[in-house]
Amino acid sequence: MFGPSEKRRLAILEDLANARMVQVSNLSRKFGVSEVSIRRDLEHLEARGLLRRVRGGAVSVPQTILEWSFNQKMLMHREQKQRIGRAAAAMVENGDVIIMDSGTTVVYVARHISRDILTSGHLTVITSSVPIVRELGSWSGVRLILLGGLYLPLQEVAAGPQTISSLAELHADKMFLGAGGLSVEVGATTATVLDAEVDRASVRACEQVIAVIDSSKIGRKGLATVVPLKEIDILITDDAAPTDFVAQARSLGVEVKIV
Repeated sequence: MFGPSEKRRLAILEDLANARMVQVSNLSRKFGVSEVSIRRDLEHLEARGLLRRVRGGAVSVPQTILEWSFNQKMLMHREQKQRIGRAAAAMVENGDVIIMDSGTTVVYVARHISRDILTSGHLTVITSSVPIVRELGSWSGVRLILLGGLYLPLQEVAAGPQTISSLAELHADKMFLGAGGLSVEVGATTATVLDAEVDRASVRACEQVIAVIDSSKIGRKGLATVVPLKEIDILITDDAAPTDFVAQARSLGVEVKIV
């Protein structure tokens, strides 16, 4: 588990991902610590190659998010992900065949699936995500189909041609989709092409796409598009989602649930 200093540094990286620049004085007020402590944080993060210090603050380094570990990303926007995960898990029904992708918010979905369903023996879960296996693999009532492929250690997921080939032979009722970015222009996006290819194959294999994406991702555009916004059936996000984006998504036929 990360201590207070590491959690603060993660929060600084989140601010950088949104604003591209942070100021020492603002961070000091935000976190209630001295400017000396903030400068020490920035020095630590710069030494790891995660930002570049400038006079009075720091600026982001392109593609920094690729260097964050899965566990670090699990801590980001945790409360929002908990709410989204709980709402999405309520949509899982006995007898469902579901695909769960590699996003951190999807792990929170897995954590909130009801015990009755997990012990029923009537739920099938298809995934290439090792964290999802850790969450659901011990439940004897879950039929777990683990997709093989090239293992990506930072994302803790399998990807590549083998993974896509396996999905071509499967069919699911629902897919729970996370994303690194979501916009009207390019839809749901990820930071890596391999992830996007697997997610696109998953979308083709399912009847219903349920996107579980916190509001910090809205407006961001990742490297590769998974699915256009209009092809998402249900979007579950938190109450900080921009109202204009929500209205545009609904106008495209997306059912938006705010939690």
